[in-house]
Amino acid sequence: MEVETLQLGPYQTNCYLLHNDSSVWIIDPGFDGASIFRHITSKGWKAEAVILTHSHWDHVLGIPGLLAQDRNIPVYVHALDAPYLGKEGGRRLRQLAISLDPSQSGVPNSLWESLPEPTHRFVDRETIVGCGLHVLHIGGHTPGSVALYRQEDNLLFSGDTLFAGSIGRTDLPDSDPQAIVPAIKTKLMTLPGNTIVYPGHGRSTTILREKGNPWL
Repeated sequence: MEVETLQLGPYQTNCYLLHNDSSVWIIDPGFDGASIFRHITSKGWKAEAVILTHSHWDHVLGIPGLLAQDRNIPVYVHALDAPYLGKEGGRRLRQLAISLDPSQSGVPNSLWESLPEPTHRFVDRETIVGCGLHVLHIGGHTPGSVALYRQEDNLLFSGDTLFAGSIGRTDLPDSDPQAIVPAIKTKLMTLPGNTIVYPGHGRSTTILREKGNPWL
């Protein structure tokens, strides 16, 4: 499997395309879903699934645009973050987003309410069929924040849990500041040192490099 990175939207969210020659798994399509779909179509890839590391708005608002092009793309998220998807979940997510960033009031209501119900709610230690991503529930940033590990290629998609030299915010509603560091230490820092870490924002890093992360 190979990884392509698209930086999207006002927060420069990293949307990752995990792909082989014919199929792609879309990780965290934060914005510009129609553009993502055009890109993967130009590559000749079939979209197998949208996989979310968590359901904050800057990681999910591209989903309606993707599904407008292909409504059969399944959406995967941890069960604890599922309440922010679906029509009612989208309304809750809008309220959260505007409370933290008033500029999000300019996003049309129809986009929030077009967020789909998840097709599949995964759980800790589950392996996603087809792409081989192993779900590692971290929590902390959101109740259902996960990292996604592919052992065969030493790849880790860490979402907003682990960054290069930092960790995810835990001063947000539904965050748990007591959970994130222990989970990162026990579930991520125990992975091979040469594991490449692809975070939700910013540059990639490695597990070995993050052994010196001052927040850990």
